[in-house]
Amino acid sequence: MIRVLQIGMHDKIGGVETYLMNYYRNVNKNIVQFDFISTFERLCFEDEINQLGGRIYKLPSEKKHPIKYFNMLKNIIKDNKYEIVHINMLSAANILPVIASKIVNVKHIIVHSHNSNTPSGFIRKFLNFINRPLLKLATEYWACSKMAGNWLFGNKSKIKIIYNAVDYDKFKYSETYKKEIQNKYNIQNKYVLGHVGRFSYQKNHEFLLEFFYEYQKVEKNSILMLIGSGELENSIKNKVKFYGIENKVLFVGNVKDVEKYMSAMDIFVLPSRFEGLPVTGIEAQVNGLPCLFSTNISREVAISSNAFFIDNNVEEWVKATNKYFKKSNCSIRNTCCLEEYNIRYASEKVTEYYIKMCSKRRRLG
Repeated sequence: MIRVLQIGMHDKIGGVETYLMNYYRNVNKNIVQFDFISTFERLCFEDEINQLGGRIYKLPSEKKHPIKYFNMLKNIIKDNKYEIVHINMLSAANILPVIASKIVNVKHIIVHSHNSNTPSGFIRKFLNFINRPLLKLATEYWACSKMAGNWLFGNKSKIKIIYNAVDYDKFKYSETYKKEIQNKYNIQNKYVLGHVGRFSYQKNHEFLLEFFYEYQKVEKNSILMLIGSGELENSIKNKVKFYGIENKVLFVGNVKDVEKYMSAMDIFVLPSRFEGLPVTGIEAQVNGLPCLFSTNISREVAISSNAFFIDNNVEEWVKATNKYFKKSNCSIRNTCCLEEYNIRYASEKVTEYYIKMCSKRRRLG
């Protein structure tokens, strides 16, 4: 069995966490097993990871105790003789896993870009800038999209695109799920604009509210469903009160059954300031939803004919919503999507990549 040490999982559900668990659930665990580094009291999906046979190593925060974190990580990698360390990055702010892996002579150090810009914060932006040259210590460069790869690694020819694949069967539209959510929130006969994402600068909830405030004037029977949590949640709730639309904005919070909520949506909206390649956008298309994306998002997210890209202008978004809403009222949704984003297919490919890495080392050894 090949054990791959995964670094980059957090305590809250986000794109990286969703990506990792989609692949972990579907790789052949007789061949490949994932282990995880955690700097949190409780890791996201911790119970499921334990059930699937993964090991979780608890380390102190790299921000508060960088030296202790570095030494413990180095010893874990060395003592367990990991041949592959897979480092999932939103930026190069934490370069310590790359250095630690190099020092203990890990043969395959994968750095995996999941973003196309640096998350907010001066310190993080500064660290990303000074640490990026050290990414050359890695041996493999993976990215969720060409945009994400070029942003973090530059124009390298050896960037491998790993699809943010999802379970097509799980996210298929369900009339049963739709009725379940409608009854739960009493939103029968409502036009539901849906959004899934962390309340953060990147996701651009401020613009989303500005747009919806104008749209609900046109379509008075509409509501905005927001799924997720985050540091800006209270700020967004205050803005909802300022607009006086508390009865039209539904704060769902974090949920593990997003597929049920997508079946209750009529259109999916994602006006992000930047993205690597949003998993939620893939899920929404598999569900058959018409999807409005900002032009800041890579066109690679378009895996169906239901993806539409709009400049972040309120008037344009209102027009686009009116135009594409009609498609979501069909009794049968268009769910024809690229097969490459089906997790059954994609997980087999990633397993092959891991096998080839270790096979090469064993032949040479």
